Amino acid sequence: MLKVENIHAGYNKNLIIEDISFHLPSGSLLGLLGLNGVGKTTLLKVIGGLLKPIEGKIFIGNKDILQYRSKERARHISFMPQRNSIIYNTLVIDVVLMGITPYLNIFSYPNDGHMEKAYEALKIVNMEKYYNSNFLHLSEGEKQLILIARSLLQSSQIMLFDEPDSSLDFNNKHMILSKIREIVKEHNKTGIISLHDPNIALEYCDNILILKDKRLHTYFNTREIDKSYVSRVFSEVYGNIEAIEYKNRYFVLRQ
Repeated sequence: MLKVENIHAGYNKNLIIEDISFHLPSGSLLGLLGLNGVGKTTLLKVIGGLLKPIEGKIFIGNKDILQYRSKERARHISFMPQRNSIIYNTLVIDVVLMGITPYLNIFSYPNDGHMEKAYEALKIVNMEKYYNSNFLHLSEGEKQLILIARSLLQSSQIMLFDEPDSSLDFNNKHMILSKIREIVKEHNKTGIISLHDPNIALEYCDNILILKDKRLHTYFNTREIDKSYVSRVFSEVYGNIEAIEYKNRYFVLRQ
């Protein structure tokens, strides 16, 4: 269980988010929505322990995440940023093996057992055939899958994804989101994913949290809503929105 309590956070005393609270059980995928600059990445960084809140706390179970040392915290929480920082030639298997770092001491190196686990993580995302390929030569969608495999090897209960579908084409967006949802469900993880597209969130996420004016605007379960609710909530954030229903699913359109 992830618990977020009364989080206020920002940079250089500039408050970006205020009084954010929610909880999320295992096996759930939460979509984080809102306009640009509203604080989605800031909130993810606080949850991941990468940014200390000005006020409030994050709990895994009953333990404040700031009570963990950084390596110990990384065993519980993985964070996949918008853009990877790999700019040098390296093999796919070595990228995945970076996920084992929280379990190594300063003098340790990945062993054969870790290599086997990395290969198994690649199999989960259907990328094992690229294990000996140059990471930089892959498509953006393929790179995202490799980074998901790295997060899997990290074996964290909580998986954070900051706009993993950015810069991807239509097919790759749905491939990445369906794989993230599958992993969260089959491995009983807790997933939080920031997104720009409300329709992607409505399709793949169990819950949606929308930020507006630095605060939590609304938080809802995607199975417990109706068309009028969807129209009203998204219109309050994105402007004149109409919701439509198709095959028991809701979509939003700009009017």
